[in-house]
Amino acid sequence: MRKSNLLKLTGAAFLIFAASSNLISCATNKVQSEKGPWKLVWQDEFNGNKLDLTKWDYQTGTGSQYGLNGWGNDELEYYTPENVSVKKGNLVIEARKENKNGMPYTSGRIRTMKDDGTVLYGTTFGRIEARMMLPEGSGIWPAFWMLPASTKYGVWASSGEIDIMEAKGRLPNRTYGTVHFGQPWPGNKYTGNMYKFPEDEDITDYHVYALEWEPGSLKWFVDDNLFYETSNWYAMDDSGEKVWDYPAPYDEPFYILFDLAIGGAYDEYRKPSDSDVPCQMLVDWVRVYQKDSYNMNVTRPIPERDDKAIESYAHEDGNYILDSGFETINKEGLKDAPAERFTSHMWYCLALRDFNGDADAFVENKECHVNIKNAGTENYSIQLVQNLGIAKGFTYVIEFDAKAETERSIAVKISGDEDSSWAVHSSEYHPSLDSDYKHFKYRFTMENDSDATARLEFNCGLSDADVWIKNVSIKTAEF
Repeated sequence: MRKSNLLKLTGAAFLIFAASSNLISCATNKVQSEKGPWKLVWQDEFNGNKLDLTKWDYQTGTGSQYGLNGWGNDELEYYTPENVSVKKGNLVIEARKENKNGMPYTSGRIRTMKDDGTVLYGTTFGRIEARMMLPEGSGIWPAFWMLPASTKYGVWASSGEIDIMEAKGRLPNRTYGTVHFGQPWPGNKYTGNMYKFPEDEDITDYHVYALEWEPGSLKWFVDDNLFYETSNWYAMDDSGEKVWDYPAPYDEPFYILFDLAIGGAYDEYRKPSDSDVPCQMLVDWVRVYQKDSYNMNVTRPIPERDDKAIESYAHEDGNYILDSGFETINKEGLKDAPAERFTSHMWYCLALRDFNGDADAFVENKECHVNIKNAGTENYSIQLVQNLGIAKGFTYVIEFDAKAETERSIAVKISGDEDSSWAVHSSEYHPSLDSDYKHFKYRFTMENDSDATARLEFNCGLSDADVWIKNVSIKTAEF
C-alpha cells in the first residue's frame, strides 16, 4: 500500500492523512466540536443522498483479490456498492440473501482508503467514534474498525488492527472491543473485552461506540462508558527476534472501516435464518477528535510477574525443557499418551490426521529426526511437542539447533493446551532450515496468565522435507 496525502499538523505530536476537502467546518448546532481536550478534526454526518467518495471507497467481492477468500474469516457475503446507501441522515449497509458470484449473501463494506493505496482519511491517535444502530440475528456480524495505512511493521497482524466495535447479532445485549498485534498470522496475538448493555438496551438501539487512542494507551467506550483499556502490546519482525520500539505498531496512521459480514469464524460459522435477512446496519455519524499535543515519552509496561508459579515451574539447571536429548519421546501421539503427560515433560510427535498429516520420529545421538510422510494442509499438521510451565510476566529465550532434508521453514511457538482454549502465548517464529545444522534463538514475554500445561510446538507441516532438531532450551531472560 502507498501512503498519500500526508499532512503534518504544526505543534501536534500526531499525523493525519486527509484530502484537504475532508477537513470540514464544525460550525453546526448538531455537532459537538470539542469534548474536553478533544477537538473535532474530521467527520461524516451522512446528510446527503449518496456516499461521499472524497471520504470513502467501496470494497467489493470476497477478498480473493487480496488473497483472503471469505475476507480471511470464511465469511459468506459478496460485498457490492449496491448494498451501501445514504438515506435520512444515515449510512445504510444492507445484507441480503441473494446469490452473487457463488456466495449466498450480499452486503457492503467501505473504508477511508482506496485499492490503489490512496488514503482518503487516516489518523494516528485520536478519539474515533460513531453513532450506530445494529441488526440482530444469528450469523450477523457488524463491525466498526481500523487497519494500518501501511505495512511498516509487516503484514497482518504485525502492523496492527483495532476493532472499535464488533457485534454478534445472535447476542444483541453485548459488543466487543479488540486489538490485534504481534507477528504475522498465525503468530498474531489479541486482547479485548466485552461490553454488556444495561437491561432493556441492546445493539438494535442507537449507541455511540468510541475509541480513545493515545501513545501507549487504547480505551474503548460505549455511550461514554469505559469498558476496556490496555497499554500492553508489541510488534515483532517476521523473524520473531526483533522487537520494534514501543508503542509500535500503534504509532502509525490507521484508516477507518465499516462492514456488515455474514457467517464465518467470528461466531462459529452460524448462518442467519431467512427471517433475519435482509438486515441493515445504520450509521448516524462518524467523527474523529484530536488533542493539541500528546505525551510521546511512553514505555512498554512489564506485566506483573507470577513469582509463585515461576518457583513451581523452575528446574535446577534453569532449562524449562527437561529432556533436550529426546530420551522420552512418544511416537504414537496424544491419543495413546498417559494422563501424566503434562507433568512428565515427555516429547510427542503428533501427526494430525484431520489435517492430512502423517509422520513418525526417530531419535539418535540426542537429536530427533521427524520423518514426514505426508506434509498435511497446515503447518501444525505435524508437530513435535513438549509440555512445560510458563509463568505470567516473565521473558523466555527459546534456543535450538535444526536442519532439514532440503530448504524449508518450520513454525515454532509456545501455545496453550485444550484447558486454555489453545491460547497463543508467544509469537510464531519461522526459522529457515537447510541441510546444515544452524542455531536459532528468539524470545517472548508471557502476557497471559500462568499456564502449567503450556506447549512448546515445532510445527513441521506443509513440506515433505524431513526435519532434525537437537539441543532445545527454554530459559528466563530480560526482555
